[in-house]
Amino acid sequence: MNRNAISVFLIVMILYACSAMAQGTTGAIWGTVKDQTGAVVPKATVRVRHVATGTTRTAVADDQGRYRAPGLDIGEYEVSAEVSGFATEVRTGIQLTIGREAVVDFSLKVGDVAEKVTVVGEAPLIETTNATIANLVTPEQITELPLNGRSFAELAIMQPGVAPARTQLKYLFAGMGTKLSIAGVRPDVGSFLLDGLDLSNNTGTLPTGTSGLFMGVDTIAEFQVLTSTYNAEYGIAGAGVITAATKSGTNAFHGTVFEYLRNDKLDAKNFFDRPTLAIPPFRRNQFGFSLGGPIVKDRLFSSGAGRHCAKDCP
Repeated sequence: MNRNAISVFLIVMILYACSAMAQGTTGAIWGTVKDQTGAVVPKATVRVRHVATGTTRTAVADDQGRYRAPGLDIGEYEVSAEVSGFATEVRTGIQLTIGREAVVDFSLKVGDVAEKVTVVGEAPLIETTNATIANLVTPEQITELPLNGRSFAELAIMQPGVAPARTQLKYLFAGMGTKLSIAGVRPDVGSFLLDGLDLSNNTGTLPTGTSGLFMGVDTIAEFQVLTSTYNAEYGIAGAGVITAATKSGTNAFHGTVFEYLRNDKLDAKNFFDRPTLAIPPFRRNQFGFSLGGPIVKDRLFSSGAGRHCAKDCP
C-alpha cells in the first residue's frame, strides 16, 4: 500500500470517527450570560468542567451573551462564567445524559472577578431544544434490574412503544437475538449505535452470537431508545434508534466483580412441564470482572478492562 492510499485511509477513518461522535452519545451545555438587570454580558468566559475526569472546556459568549459547548461526554458538570467587573458565578450539579442539551443561564452580580457565587441545582429537565420522543435507561436501571443473559438490549422492551416482534426470524444470518419492533415498525429497519458506531447487522437488527445475547452490560453506562421525530444525524433508520454509551474512565479507580447464577433448583414448573416429572435440569453461570481508572490524572483514562465468561451445564 503506497503513501497516498494510506493517507486516504486515515482521512476516511478520522472523518468517520468524527461523524460517529455526533450521533447522539454526547450532550451539550448552552445558555445566556446576563447581569442582574437582565442586560446581556458579552465576551464572558464560560468554563465547563467534567467533575469525574477534571477535563475542562472553555467557551466565550458572543455579543448577545450566548455561549455553547457541544460534544460533551455524559456525566456531572460544573459550569462557571466570569468577566471583568462581575463576580464569578459557578453552577454545580449539571447532569448530562445521552443526547441531552442542558440550558444553563447566568445572572452575574457586580463585584470582583475573584469573588465566587455558587449556585447548586440542576438545569431544567424538560427538553425544550428538540422534539425527539425518547426514553433513557439509566445506569441504576442497568445495574439493578434483573437481566436474563445480561444483555442490555433486553431492557429496551420495558420502554413505551417497544415490543418483541412476534414473527421474528432467528437464524445465523439474521442474528439469534430478540428482534424489536419500535413504534409498530418492522424490526429489520431499526438502528443500533454504540458510542456513535452503527452495530446493526445486515438485517437491521442488533448483532448477537448463537447464544442470542449481546454481552457486555457491565461496560454500558446508559442507553436511549428513540421512537420518533429524531434528528437527521441518526441516518437512514426507518424505525427507532437505540443508542448506547460505554462507561468512561475517571480520576478514581472503579470496578466490578460479578457472578449471575441460574439453576433449576430455583425454577418453577412451566405450563408444558408434566406434573409427574421433575423440573428439567438447567445450570448457567456468568461471571467476570471489570476495572478502570486514571492513567494520567485529568488527561488520560482507562474506561475499563475485564473478562466476561459464561458456562452452561446440562
